Amino acid sequence: MEGRTAKLYQWATQKANSKLAYLWVGVLFTLELLLFIPLDAVLMFFCLQNKQKTFYYVLIAAVGSTLSGIAGYLLGHFLWDLIGPYVVPQFISTVFFERLSLHFQQYGNWAIFFGSLLPFPLKALSLTAGVFHFGLFPFICCLFAARLLRFSLVGGAMVLWGERVRNFLDRHFHKIFLLLGAKIIAIFLFFWMLQ
Repeated sequence: MEGRTAKLYQWATQKANSKLAYLWVGVLFTLELLLFIPLDAVLMFFCLQNKQKTFYYVLIAAVGSTLSGIAGYLLGHFLWDLIGPYVVPQFISTVFFERLSLHFQQYGNWAIFFGSLLPFPLKALSLTAGVFHFGLFPFICCLFAARLLRFSLVGGAMVLWGERVRNFLDRHFHKIFLLLGAKIIAIFLFFWMLQ
């Protein structure tokens, strides 16, 4: 493993073995809006270290991620009027913004659900829902259901294939970390090209 990714790997496994493991899962996923680390990988480590606690980790992660999404939603909802006039002409075109708004109004529930289920940045998803004044209750329901499903799949995979996954991660963690970083860059390039 290489430098920083090796440290992240060691840090996650150390925290997963601590008595405060539940707290760490809750804090990390509640701060998801602010973090730029792949939290699915962190959840894997917690589940691998304590398979009997997988269900609790999954539930805590889903609740924490939903709380983080609500914070992003509220930021988008209440701050857009202040920063929107600077963002639209400077960073994205008005035409693209209007097209995105129309798509979001038509497919909002599905966009939230699949965006939360797939590895799409929660920051972008929750801020966008707030900006377009998507209903808060449907947003919470879609986000929580998708995150619970996603994290259950991660946790279930750790229970079923834990040792094989652990061996794979031990060998390829830094490559996985780089791929997730490339995914984030690809998403930003995709939206930039749509303008």
